[in-house]
This record gives sequence, structure tokens and C-alpha cells, in this order.
Amino acid sequence: MSTATRLCLLAAVAVGLFLRLVHFRDWPPGPWIDEAYAVNAARALTKAPAAPFFGLTPLEPPDAGFVNFYVPNPYLYATKLVDRLAGGGIATLRAASILPSVVLFLGALGLAWEASRGRRVVLVSSAALLATSMWLLTTGRWGWHAVSSSALLVLSAWAALAAERRGSNLLAALAGLLLGAAQYGYPAARLGFLVPIVLFVVGAVRKEKRAAVRAAAFAGVALVVSAPLVVELFRHPERSLARERELAIVREEPAALARNAVSYAALFFVRGDENERHGDPARPIVPAPVAGLAVLGLGAALARPGVERTLALWASVFLLGGLLSRGGANAYRISPAAPFLLVLAALGGAFLVEKISPERRRLGTVLVLALVAVSAVSDVTAFASWGKSPRTWGAFGGPERELADALVEEGGRKEAPFVLDPQSGARNYHVVEALVGGPGDAGRRVSALDLSRLPEGSRLRREILYADGGVLERSGRLAAFSGRVVRRGGDPWGAPAWVLYRLPATGTGPASAASSAR
Repeated sequence: MSTATRLCLLAAVAVGLFLRLVHFRDWPPGPWIDEAYAVNAARALTKAPAAPFFGLTPLEPPDAGFVNFYVPNPYLYATKLVDRLAGGGIATLRAASILPSVVLFLGALGLAWEASRGRRVVLVSSAALLATSMWLLTTGRWGWHAVSSSALLVLSAWAALAAERRGSNLLAALAGLLLGAAQYGYPAARLGFLVPIVLFVVGAVRKEKRAAVRAAAFAGVALVVSAPLVVELFRHPERSLARERELAIVREEPAALARNAVSYAALFFVRGDENERHGDPARPIVPAPVAGLAVLGLGAALARPGVERTLALWASVFLLGGLLSRGGANAYRISPAAPFLLVLAALGGAFLVEKISPERRRLGTVLVLALVAVSAVSDVTAFASWGKSPRTWGAFGGPERELADALVEEGGRKEAPFVLDPQSGARNYHVVEALVGGPGDAGRRVSALDLSRLPEGSRLRREILYADGGVLERSGRLAAFSGRVVRRGGDPWGAPAWVLYRLPATGTGPASAASSAR
């Protein structure tokens, strides 16, 4: 490896790590609701020390009225460890996504090393795209279990490619271990089982005994590691179907598959995901030229035997999960495919250079690297705009973050819970609870109380957070009470401003107070 190549790789690693850590508390301004639910569920395990390690816990809290995902307890125990190390608050919620995003990035660089086979243009292009991809950067700020699963899947693929190149059964078993561990996160990871199955079938049909044995070791170890989860899902089939109806596996009519194909093509070449969390809705999830190179690289890799075809297989199975899902194109749903597609885009660039006459290949290499550089700058600029955009304030828990900061600042970490009106005090008080709570909290730090239903003469002696113009104003009985205003905040999305009151220790009942809430 030349000195120039080493310097390019070191620069890509430095840029990739910087972009994953810069403004980690503020980009985006608040957490995603499912992140908060997961942190609260992890902390709740403190109250249930007898909870089975390989059990499943509802993501949504009991008062949500529904459950659309059951989180495997191993993931929640890992989250508890992260919570303890990060110290609670927004740091915990960010660490649950950013730490695995760093592992994902470094693992994807290893994957690119295996796929490049010494081709500098592939290695350098892959490193630049992986370091700067807005798709990876945005998901890595809030994607919690999808990011952790993707990190394990990339490491599994790296080990699988190394096993194939070196003919190592031990590396194949390591790939299986990582694939099995990935199952305890995002359900889309289950599509990864298709990879060793396809490799085994191909090896058996071609009578390539060593390849079939490696694939069997890969699949067998993965099945053993994930067996407790499989058993749990068979025991509770309703839990296994809670999210998969949306994510993959079962399809409706063929016309829906065609609609999904068109929708995902538009996602890569025309526009972005409509969901503000997933990036800029006006911009494809990767720059259109990179998407074109990825398609070219995917096709070229499928036509070649060896590790490139295996890499294309990994990308294909996770794209398949999107095509077989409901609800149209979704960048988050197919996010496990992102690192594979970016490496394939680099392979597509190398494929183009290979087709150029030898005397012009140097110029072709320069043009491909220039295209990658322009795309990288475009993605970094878009990521910074996404992080600072006022759109993300409402797409994430910006208002809840502001409320939680006020509670912590004014009240400290007291044993007494804060009381929120669930209709007007916050859009979702569980998000505030996750931000206010700390590692090892055995009970809730935030309670939801419909203040309009308090009986006459009720006396509240704890902090009350509610919104002007909300339930308190409309209820009549609770339109006024005495208390000291300690903090006010606004909501740029047009919701009523919130006010934090502290009632005196000798408190006056809300219904009998004389001063206006305004």
C-alpha cells in the first residue's frame, strides 16, 4: 500500500469519526420516541431482576394501549450498561446509537478491505463514501437497535468474506456468531439468514464441499446463538408478528411489489424519504451518481464469483426486506443495506475504470475519485443542514428535550416525581421521563396525571409542568392556582408555550388558588 493510500485512509477514518461525534448532544435536538421507550424499558428491568435474560419486553409502555414491537432482553441489558457508562440524560440516548454507528463504520472499512482485493480506487472510494454518507450519519444519531444490528451484520459479513477468501471454517463460525447476535435487535436482521442458506445451496449444487461446509458452519452457529430468541418467538407467535407485518417476509399482491420497486427507485434517484427523521425529503438518500454506481457495482458483482458476489448477496437480502414490506419506501427499513451498497458503489466505479482503455485509466480513476469527493462534500453539507434544521425540532423530541432540561436544572435529580399533564404538558411524557431519569432508576421520575380530573381540594406539593391554553385553562375548576413560575418555554411549531411552576411547601390546592395560571 502506497503512502498516499495510507494517508487517504487515515483521513477518511478521522473524518468519519469526527462526523459521528460532532454535536452529538444537539444533532438532532432531541431523541426519537422509540429510543426513549427502549431506555425506559431497560431501566425498568431494575425493578424486575428476575426477568429472563432471553425474554422479550414490550417496547411501548403499559399506558400506550398497544405494542408494535417486543425488544429482546439482551439488547435492553446492553442498553443498561450503556446507560450506566453514559450517565443518563441525552448522553445515554445518543450513546445507544452513536457507539454502534462507530463500530459499524470501522467494520464497514474492514468489509471494504476484503472486497477491494488490493484495488486502491475501491478502497479509497469506499472509505470516503462510508465516512461521509448522510444515510449512515443520520441513522447513526437515533437508530438505536437498527444501528447496533447493522454493526453486527457488517462484522458478520466481514468475517464471512474473510472465511471465503481464506477457506477458514473458524472465520465462518465467527460470522455465524455475529449474525446470531444481530438477531437480538432490529427484525430486518433476520433476513441475514438468507446469506448462509444461499451459500450452502450454491456450494451443494456445485459440489463444492468446502464451501458448503463453511456455509453450514456459518448458518449452524448463527442458529445456535439465536436459538433462545427463536424459541421465545415460537412460544409467543403474536410477539414475532408484532412488527414483521410492517417490515418484511409476507407480501400482498404482485402489484404491490411493483409499486415498492418504483418507490425505492425514486428514493435513490429522485427524492428522499418523506419522514424528516430519515434525512432531507427533497434529496435522495445517497447522491444520485453514487446510487448509479451502486447499481452498476451490484450487477457487476453478481456476475463475478467469489467475495464480490457474496457482498452483492448481503446487499440484496436487505433490499429485499424493503421490497416485501408495507408502507412504501422507507430509508430506515433498508438501512442495513447501506454499508454494502456504498462498497458496491466503489466497486462500480472500479468496474467503469476497468472498461476504459489502458492509456486512459489514470484519467478515469481521477474522474471517479472526483465524483466520490463531490458526493462526499454534498453529503456532509446535507448532514450539517439536517442537524441544524428547525424541521428536526419537531421530528425528534426537541420540545421534550427543552422541558427535561428545565426540570433537571430547576429541580435536580430528586426522589419526588415531576407531574405532567399528558395532554398539554408534553407531546409524550415518556420522552421527558427518559431524559430526566438516570442509570439505576428503579421507579418513574415523571408521572402523567390528568389535572382536569383532580377532585376539588386536591393538594399538589411537587413540581407541575403544563402548557398555557391547555387542559388546565379549559377545565374551569383548575383554571387558577398559586405557585411560583420558575421557567417558561416556547414551541416554534405553534403549540402552546409551557410553564414550569413550583408549588410552595405548604402548598395551596390548585382548585382553591387565587392567581391565574397565565
